[in-house]
Amino acid sequence: MKQIFWVILFLSFAVCQSQEVNVSDENKCYIDSVASEILQWQYIGLRGDSASYKSEFANFIKVKNGVLLYKWQEGYENGQFLVVDFDKNFSAVLKTKNLNQEVNFSAEDKKKLKFTCEILEKKSYYQSCRKDHGHANLYILVVRCNNDMKAQYYSPENHPYEIKASDINVYLIQEIFSIMDRNFYIDLKIKKKRKGSQSF
Repeated sequence: MKQIFWVILFLSFAVCQSQEVNVSDENKCYIDSVASEILQWQYIGLRGDSASYKSEFANFIKVKNGVLLYKWQEGYENGQFLVVDFDKNFSAVLKTKNLNQEVNFSAEDKKKLKFTCEILEKKSYYQSCRKDHGHANLYILVVRCNNDMKAQYYSPENHPYEIKASDINVYLIQEIFSIMDRNFYIDLKIKKKRKGSQSF
């Protein structure tokens, strides 16, 4: 009887601990597994006054397989959406209030992104950090696979890289962030160079 009690106690402790994925001592960051609906309500309700903000998330529900990344930084009135639809010939579009431009991913990044999204475990995460960088950032990542919400990641304070994750699912989400970020910035740099060369 005592052995059964200790087994149950250990299992319940393990389940409770699994809700908090990881802690980074350096930045005092925490990741909690949160119910999908609750997390969605939090980040969509964040800018309830913005119809365009809400509509981007509403439109993304129509995507069967793809990734949405939303980024906002203090000092900018509006954030940026990078939306990738795997089924529309890997269509990737960067959207802001005044911009709607195509983003080109390499064949290798397309393959890696699609594979990583497919092997993700179905889970939603909220990241909070105590470290203050002196400016506010906001990151939201949503992954859809087989016409279903596969993963969500919401960090209203710091970049997801602040976490040194031992959890494989969080590591895979960081890989998706990495691919999305890299292509976003490379494409912007190329376009800026083209504009600069035309002006001479």
